[in-house]
Amino acid sequence: MNTSSLELQIFEPDPRLLYPIDMAARLLDMSRHTIVLCCKYGLIGAVTDPLRNGWYFDEEALRMLRRVEALRTLCGGNLDAARMILALQDEVSRLHAELRFWRG
Repeated sequence: MNTSSLELQIFEPDPRLLYPIDMAARLLDMSRHTIVLCCKYGLIGAVTDPLRNGWYFDEEALRMLRRVEALRTLCGGNLDAARMILALQDEVSRLHAELRFWRG
């Protein structure tokens, strides 16, 4: 019996892969409208110019959209609150990194 065929393989998408807004919406179970609102609120950015090439997103944007959607759900749909929480989380991470640096 070949055990290598039974091993679990972790899916690692191509980091150069771009997802159109329709695919991103399906993958994340979000509406296209919500994704566009996230862009307008400055929570994420499209990889391409939406007016020239359409709305395309990379893996990093999809990960951020997952975070935003979780926060949006917790905050009753309030994107301003989600943006504030994300900013505070980033600041805490930055301060932790600075503290680790000074502690050596």
